[in-house]
Amino acid sequence: MITDSFPKGLPMMAKPAIQQGDQLGDNILRLLEGMPMKPFLYKDKGAMATIGRNKAVVDLPRFKFQGVFAWYVWMFVHLFFLIGFRNRMVVFINWVYNYIRFDREARLIIRPFETRQKTKV
Repeated sequence: MITDSFPKGLPMMAKPAIQQGDQLGDNILRLLEGMPMKPFLYKDKGAMATIGRNKAVVDLPRFKFQGVFAWYVWMFVHLFFLIGFRNRMVVFINWVYNYIRFDREARLIIRPFETRQKTKV
């Protein structure tokens, strides 16, 4: 979706899609009630990403920072948005365990390498 604020289109991330879905639901309800629909306006709340052990980047509308502090901010925000105390504790304990053990949980699906046998005809 191209707008004045985003001439190259909205970011290809979950947040714009979630906001669009919420707006669509509201507009359907408005349409059923005979009210005019509202245009979609994306509210950029920023982005965060971990880029390694003790490293992250935070790109907020007014602040941009990186490093260990950004990594702690990313962890706090991620835990904050999990639903339920038990989920937060399980995720936090898994993070601590993996951090201490240097365990890398790469969720790769790998199949064994098979060489193709040449058949003689």
